[in-house]
Amino acid sequence: MKKMKIAAMLITAMCVSLAVTSISGAVYLNADIDVKVSNFIGLVSPAINVSTDAQKNQTVKFKVTVNETAVNETDWTYVVNDSLVINLTIDDQSGREVFLLPRLVFYRIVVMRDISEALDINANIGLLSKIFPVKVPLGSVNVVDTYGGEKSTEISIGLSYQIDNLTFYDPEGENLTMYITTIGFLPGNVNGFLEGKIPIIDRQAINLHVLYENEDA
Repeated sequence: MKKMKIAAMLITAMCVSLAVTSISGAVYLNADIDVKVSNFIGLVSPAINVSTDAQKNQTVKFKVTVNETAVNETDWTYVVNDSLVINLTIDDQSGREVFLLPRLVFYRIVVMRDISEALDINANIGLLSKIFPVKVPLGSVNVVDTYGGEKSTEISIGLSYQIDNLTFYDPEGENLTMYITTIGFLPGNVNGFLEGKIPIIDRQAINLHVLYENEDA
C-alpha cells in the first residue's frame, strides 16, 4: 500500500502542467540544452551546449522598472523586470509519437556576483540577495509529446531583482556568473558516464556582461 501511494504521488507530480510560455521581448541566452530521448522507454540525456567564447563572456541587456518619483533619491528603486530564455534542442530517438507520461529535464539556475562587487551595491536588500540576484528553485520541463500536451522547446526564467542607481546608470553594466545544472528523467546517459545507471547531471558556468535599460525607454 505504501509503495502504491508513492507511485501515485510521483505520477501526479509528473502530470502537473510543465509548459513554458515564451515572453515577448525576452532575452535569449547564447547557449542551449541538447536533449536526447533514447530507447522505447524514453531515457533522457540533457547536455548544456555553449561555445567557449559564449561561456567566457556574453553580453545581455535586461529591462529595468525605474521609480524615481520619491522626494528623496535614497528611496528611488531600480528593479530588473525581464526574462531569460534557454532553447531546448530535442533529439527524440525513441521511435514513439506520443508518451503516456512526461519525460523531463530538471534544471536549477543561480546567478552570482563577486562578493566584493555585491558589497558595493547600495540597495535596500539583504547581502545574500546582493550576492545571488537570481535563484531559480528546481524546475522541470517536459521534452516529449504526451496525451496531455506537447513538449516544451525552451526554458523561460523570470528575472526580478533590485540594483542601485550607480549600477543602472553605469554604461559598462556589471559582470555576473550564471550557473546552470540539468538532470534528465527517466535518467539517460551522457558521454557514457556510469552507462546511464544514475541520473546524469550536467553543469556549466557562463559569464554574463549585463547592461541595463529603462523598460519605458
